[in-house]
Amino acid sequence: MRQLQLLGFLIAILQISYISAQNLPYIRCPMIFRYLEYENQFIGHLQLILDSTNTDNVVRVELSQPGRNTPSTPGTLNFLEDEDSLRHRLTNNEPINYRIDFPTPGVVPKLTKVTVNGKVACEAAPFRAPSTRLSLSRTLRTTVPLAAIPPSQRTDHQWPQAPQTNYTVYEEEEEEPVQRRRPQQSPPRPRPQQPPSRPRPQSVPQLPQESEFQISARPSVLPSNPPAQVSKSYPQTIGQLSGICGREKVIQTPFIHNGIEVERGQLPWMAALFEHVGRDYNFLCGGTLISARTVISAAHCFRFGSRNLPGERTIVSLGRNSLDLFSSGATVGVARLLIHEQYNPNVYTDADLALLQLANHVDIGDYIKPICLWNENFLLELPSGHKSYVAGWGEDEKGNRNTRLAKMTDTDIITQWECRGNLSEENAKFITSHTICASNAQASGPCSGDSGGGLMLQEQDIWMLRGVVSAGQRMTNRCNLTLPVIYTDVAKHIDWLVSSMWF
Repeated sequence: MRQLQLLGFLIAILQISYISAQNLPYIRCPMIFRYLEYENQFIGHLQLILDSTNTDNVVRVELSQPGRNTPSTPGTLNFLEDEDSLRHRLTNNEPINYRIDFPTPGVVPKLTKVTVNGKVACEAAPFRAPSTRLSLSRTLRTTVPLAAIPPSQRTDHQWPQAPQTNYTVYEEEEEEPVQRRRPQQSPPRPRPQQPPSRPRPQSVPQLPQESEFQISARPSVLPSNPPAQVSKSYPQTIGQLSGICGREKVIQTPFIHNGIEVERGQLPWMAALFEHVGRDYNFLCGGTLISARTVISAAHCFRFGSRNLPGERTIVSLGRNSLDLFSSGATVGVARLLIHEQYNPNVYTDADLALLQLANHVDIGDYIKPICLWNENFLLELPSGHKSYVAGWGEDEKGNRNTRLAKMTDTDIITQWECRGNLSEENAKFITSHTICASNAQASGPCSGDSGGGLMLQEQDIWMLRGVVSAGQRMTNRCNLTLPVIYTDVAKHIDWLVSSMWF
């Protein structure tokens, strides 16, 4: 492997013929730390084996620098290898190499403490006074999105799924050191590079129905997260939400009929749900942010047939138009899943609603913002032809299991009478007093993988959530969008939603 050869070369350059007569500080943990000479200066070389099952591996280093002069910066703690080598070493339980650059030329601090995820790996006494304590930290953040799912037996009645290629993304995050300091210049470090385009996993096959009537779904489940801790001021009521919700960042791209890519900052309430499976994350369903702590999605993503998946194995991606978890945005765990008490898998569309309590409040800004909810100032019964919009990462017209970037399209509300007239008697049972239908003359709209996403209205330049993607129809090898899509009508469940959501 070229990366490993390069690393060996770098270590060889830095290697010194052992430290003896250099008056260097005593090393308490020579198995994980040593001093190396580089360009007539000493640096520290730290080697640690990290836990590949952790999303974040936090390494903290404390040093003791002799003398009365307090340096303006504490030095730097960086990785000594590139992203590919980090990936290889982490997944194979091999030591990760860190480089410590000391702040004052000619002065070599003593290593006094190393902790990994809060556990002490090395500890030694500091220099006697006068001396200065230096603190450094570095987080290796890993996400494993879009993992493979074993293919199910395909039939003409199922939205297909296929095994996908897994990959891990590594993000280096430098945390603010403990000691007071001014901003510092750090050596260049490798940043995550977007991997080549590859197939994306899609939602699980849906319940077979007569006339190939299907839903889009994929269960979700991730390690349990603690309750959210309020650290900032967040909207605490519907009234407070109304002052910020439903406003999107100014975007130049207009809506068009046949589905276009969503720009980042457009529809900033869009959420992507991922299921945690082993060490991997699989794209699951869509969702919509309705408060700083609540995402709404479809109940059938979690409970359907023999599927009974707890929400704590789910993560929520916000502030992204891409399914790539390493891109700019927020990734939040789920502390609680609440399924509508009237949800019935036999007629799931009637109350196909699930609320996800985020493990942490999300910061609201240009790229992450809740959508507004329906209220009595707007129509409850929408006329035929009323314009609405839907967006998601689901299967596209070319048969791709997922789209790399979210796509959106407009779609027209149709009456229940019109909706029933376009469906078979068996499938018409999924139209209830708590559902709403929409259709698009250009046959564009939600498909497999779009379940749980929002049916959106734009009222007086404010975006409002009206429905949740629940069910659609399918032909032999693709979605049949010439026929209506059924959404659970959020407005018909508004009392439950407002009383159940978290702020």
